[in-house]
Amino acid sequence: MKILVFLFFGFLSSEIIAQAPSWKQSSQIPVKVNQSFLANPWAGGFNSVQVESMDLNADGLEDWVIFDRSTQKLSTFLRVKNAAGQISQVYSPQFETNFPKIENWFHLVDYNGDGRKDLFCSAPEGMKIYQQIPGSNISFQILADPVYSEGFSGKINLYVAASDIPAIGDVDGDGDIDVLAFEPAGHYVEFHENVAAKGSGLIQFKKTVDCWGDFIHNDCDDVVLGKSCSTTYIPFQIKGPNQVMHSGNSLALLPNKNGLPDLLFGHVSCQNLIHLINTGSLSKPQFSQLNYHFPTGNPVQVGAFASAFPQDVNGDGKLDLLVSSNTYDNALFSQNFQQSLAYYQLEGSSWIEKNSTFLQDQMMDVGENAAPLWWDADGDGDLDLLVGNSGIRGVRGVRASLTYYENVGTAQQASLLLKSSDFGAFSLGIQATDIIPQAVDWDGNGKKELLVSYQTFVGAKLALFTYDSKWQEIPLSVLQVGETPMLVDWNQDGMLDLLVLEKSGRIRSYQFQADKSLILNNSNWANLLQDLNFIPKSLSLLDVDGDGKTECIVFDRVGKAQIIQYSLDGKSATRSQAFKWTADFGERVWPMAADWNGDGKMDLSIGLGAGGVQLLENIGTNAVTEQLNQDGLQVWPNPGKGPIFVMSAAAGELSFLDIHGRVMLNSLIIQAKETKTIQLPKGLQGTLFVRWQNQAGQSIVKRLLID
Repeated sequence: MKILVFLFFGFLSSEIIAQAPSWKQSSQIPVKVNQSFLANPWAGGFNSVQVESMDLNADGLEDWVIFDRSTQKLSTFLRVKNAAGQISQVYSPQFETNFPKIENWFHLVDYNGDGRKDLFCSAPEGMKIYQQIPGSNISFQILADPVYSEGFSGKINLYVAASDIPAIGDVDGDGDIDVLAFEPAGHYVEFHENVAAKGSGLIQFKKTVDCWGDFIHNDCDDVVLGKSCSTTYIPFQIKGPNQVMHSGNSLALLPNKNGLPDLLFGHVSCQNLIHLINTGSLSKPQFSQLNYHFPTGNPVQVGAFASAFPQDVNGDGKLDLLVSSNTYDNALFSQNFQQSLAYYQLEGSSWIEKNSTFLQDQMMDVGENAAPLWWDADGDGDLDLLVGNSGIRGVRGVRASLTYYENVGTAQQASLLLKSSDFGAFSLGIQATDIIPQAVDWDGNGKKELLVSYQTFVGAKLALFTYDSKWQEIPLSVLQVGETPMLVDWNQDGMLDLLVLEKSGRIRSYQFQADKSLILNNSNWANLLQDLNFIPKSLSLLDVDGDGKTECIVFDRVGKAQIIQYSLDGKSATRSQAFKWTADFGERVWPMAADWNGDGKMDLSIGLGAGGVQLLENIGTNAVTEQLNQDGLQVWPNPGKGPIFVMSAAAGELSFLDIHGRVMLNSLIIQAKETKTIQLPKGLQGTLFVRWQNQAGQSIVKRLLID
């Protein structure tokens, strides 16, 4: 027997519902790969990383602070030791905002011996230093910007190329912190000695040697030892007289068995890591041996620009090695960014690779430029996760793909299982880069289909995944190379529109005609380029505050975000801060809005340039979702004149009846806690009954007063 429940309510306006957006970073959804749950699935991925350590939570154990050069993003991991002495790593983003903004390179070194590591990092003038100040939380204050060094002809900026990583540590064994850095041409190393009084806790650099170690570097396998560059160096007269090197070197100090600093360095144009062996003394280093392909027997070979970081990884008190690349971009897709951080351990006299994906193997990482989408891929009623990537080089060239994680949990408590790294065999049939998936009701049947935009050699494309598991290209003649199409009903009129994000950051809007042809209706949608300090690079439409009206979250190139409230004619907009904290997702992010925890509020999934995904849960409050669990059905605003918005606590069918029981609008399928936008017929006034009914025959009815 059908159960009919009539519920009446008076006034629920959008002004009452609207709240400032409030988010929190979440790691609540487990992810299983190869029968094991990932320890840090939502850590965001790695590309070209630099690794330093410091005690973040004052437990006496050094934790990881990791900077990704390619995205300019900092990540923090706590290290936890169990009763058996085994160490695990836990992604802990709450510490990231304690650090100042870092660019290009960084080191954490205790320069003044107070037991707190200080921050040395890149500056436009060369280098700057932040001192860690005492307190219950990690905090830094600027100490020197820029850092000066006394040269042979006076005080100058201590030069470190933005592309380089210098070596910072006790180079000469006198108990203070010195700096080794390549000179501007990148052929020899300068020694900047700390000449401050011992025990003073001060920094005072002096360039005492302009060719430290007496070696000259000219090519990937071309280093000449025992040559004083100050007296005998003539550029490009070693092995390759016609070779012009580009600036870009990474340096690392590696103590050898005699306690002398060996040197590891990589170059921007090279795949190898070079090891210079020190057989001199602390006061006078002498490099009499070298290895062009370190370590022997299992050499480092990255796409380009190897960089090494000596660290005690396993907690045994001995230095291990972590190795990554130091590239800012992935030119020609030469890097395999799914294998970004190798871990080497010294066994006897040999360095053995233990893991080519240290930390990375415990996080979701699809390579580069992740673009997430929550969509019911298997048709079981809950949301699964698809993640597009920029492309990975293989035997068939560079091809982008979709990684598919099936939701084996529920709509409210998702649990993901990796099912495929090439959903729909996309990469087998289409050679493309920069996949961005979308879910839209393309054919108007009330269900969302999968579409993907992508780049090809001849321009931007859009493809539909059809029910026979094939890809069908949708011709869009308005697209240019590098542009991103987005199919959205941005003006909430019940019809799909097309937004095209240009490389310049401008957005064009088009309206579909009945035959799927397009008419341009705005060449500068929402006037988003009015602020030249904020150039849109990615966006997603969502109802942030639960009032039924769609807003837009926009990210710029460096990952800063704004919430855009736009006019329904698309000609103007107002902006507000997207996050209440200093969020830093790095460069090249792609946001996607979806209710992945089934609470009726739109959450965010942020695809990062480093290939991973991070989750932001919408923790704002609004009257609709708070009342929904009690009433089961919400209709607002009431009274209203359209559009109106409907949300139900469970999936069902909506019908619309007048006071005499006559059908006034076509029925609609609605999913649990999905907001439906309803356009009312012109001239309709009085009372409209909105009825929700499920397959079991249960019904709920709301009375809507139409102005």
